[in-house]
Amino acid sequence: MIPLRQLTAWFRVGGMEMSLQPDRACATLCCPKCGFEQEAGGIDCIRCGIIFSKIKPPVETEGCDLPPLNKSKAEPMKPGLLSRFVRLLPWISLGMTATVLFLILKQAPPLVIQTDPQAAERVASKMADLQFAMQFNERHAATLNKAELNQWMRENLTIASAHQAQQAGIAVPGGHEATVKEVQSALKDVRMNLMGNQLRAYALFVMYGKEISLQLDGTLETQGGYIRLKPSAGKIGSLPIPSSTLDRVVHQLFDSPQNRDKFQLPPQVESVHIENNSLVIATR
Repeated sequence: MIPLRQLTAWFRVGGMEMSLQPDRACATLCCPKCGFEQEAGGIDCIRCGIIFSKIKPPVETEGCDLPPLNKSKAEPMKPGLLSRFVRLLPWISLGMTATVLFLILKQAPPLVIQTDPQAAERVASKMADLQFAMQFNERHAATLNKAELNQWMRENLTIASAHQAQQAGIAVPGGHEATVKEVQSALKDVRMNLMGNQLRAYALFVMYGKEISLQLDGTLETQGGYIRLKPSAGKIGSLPIPSSTLDRVVHQLFDSPQNRDKFQLPPQVESVHIENNSLVIATR
């Protein structure tokens, strides 16, 4: 038997044909089980007889041949700014570490110092006068200009080996033998530049096979019989030392157990300071 809902009645009225078929513009739906398209509003499927309310709420569509599945899928959530930053953090840290190491190992250009062929002779004479004044407790002030100061530093510089001394252009004291500690941290060059009442010190040393330069600016002071540097700027290699850590670096340099005694003044020396582009050593 043909279901009543599929029966189409045709009437001829005055030679005209009328169709009682529902208007196709009406809303239709597709059966969620068999996909048959039919008029919306029914409680069961015309073809398979399934009751819509027992399956799912009817979904109104037009011209569909298959059961509707999921019309839309949930879009994946985009990662937030914080999560993306956390994932990039290891790479950022690696890049910063590599940059810092590169700047530390990149040596700063050495200071251009004044040279004088007669500086060594003048330094020897001035130091002899200073020793005489200290021996007889006489007040005396010895002044060293830039060339004389650097000459005195070269003559008193301790380095790891004669070969390194030749490379640095420094004469090694006779009979000096390098120790393991000196080889691991060998001082190869020290240069001083005097600017008014300010000092700029440049040092090149070898630490575990790598040459590293250190530059410090500041003023010299005498505290409790020790020479101290009051720093104003500095850099290790080509990396500027932050002001927050500059004082700590200088403190470790001057007050470490292995260096503290090197900066102790003889009891007869009252002060060491810089004045008018010269280093002044005054006795009591």
